[in-house]
Amino acid sequence: MALWESGAPERNLLDDELFRLYCKLVHDELGLSFGPSSRFFFEKRLENRLEALGGLSPMDYYHYLQFDPDRLQEWDRLISLITTNETYFMREERQLQCFVKDIVPRLKEARPGQRIRIWSAGCSSGEEPYSVAILLAESGLWTDGGFEILGTDINTRVLARAKEGIYSESSFRGVDSSFKARWFQSEGPGKYRLREEVRRRVQFSRFNLFETERYGLLLPFDVIFCRNVIIYFDMDAKVRVMERFHEKLREGGFLLLGHSESLISVTDRFRLIHLPTDLVYTKEAP
Repeated sequence: MALWESGAPERNLLDDELFRLYCKLVHDELGLSFGPSSRFFFEKRLENRLEALGGLSPMDYYHYLQFDPDRLQEWDRLISLITTNETYFMREERQLQCFVKDIVPRLKEARPGQRIRIWSAGCSSGEEPYSVAILLAESGLWTDGGFEILGTDINTRVLARAKEGIYSESSFRGVDSSFKARWFQSEGPGKYRLREEVRRRVQFSRFNLFETERYGLLLPFDVIFCRNVIIYFDMDAKVRVMERFHEKLREGGFLLLGHSESLISVTDRFRLIHLPTDLVYTKEAP
């Protein structure tokens, strides 16, 4: 099914009203915001899915996403098409070093003998939580076994890759060759498998940050990484998610966002503090 015929002017896959309905549905389900500037991207991805389903009409697919018994599996497929999963090992390394050198010592001093729980929210294919585990191992901090790391994402396809722990060259653009040699084994041309001793230190699970009722299933965390995720949310979605993060973060815990992200005008529930190596958010005692 083509968006236009040869020699004819380009036509949208969706009329304006149906595009609005799709945007609202995706926002209500996922918290993601699509608008006029991303319409072409969204419609092309949607067209690909409709073709895979045998040429299903846009309106029938809209109802399918809402009412079909297999709607959850179909949402997984659509999510894989409309979300971006750009990541690599040691991304924004200065912040990761801040975590190891400043945040972890503070937490261990404040909570002697307690296990430190870390959540990588929106972990994509696992490079972020695995980077955290590797840094803890390299620093010698993991020897007491006092850490738990959870990686979650809404996209089951990238979570499967994370659990498998096999990566291509693009995942190593933020590190030198010695990093790869220390922690990975060759898995064929251009493929590298993370050592099992690191893989077993991270648990992965599907989690939709916008399904607020599911937060009750999570234990409290000491550190939440949510980097380069909320830039895809509108203001209402950001507020909603940050409220849940505040509930799940223990007093004295830390929230780490991407360097391009800020909570200005979103919430004042967290305090921005200047540690020796970076700026991070923390949850203070009431």
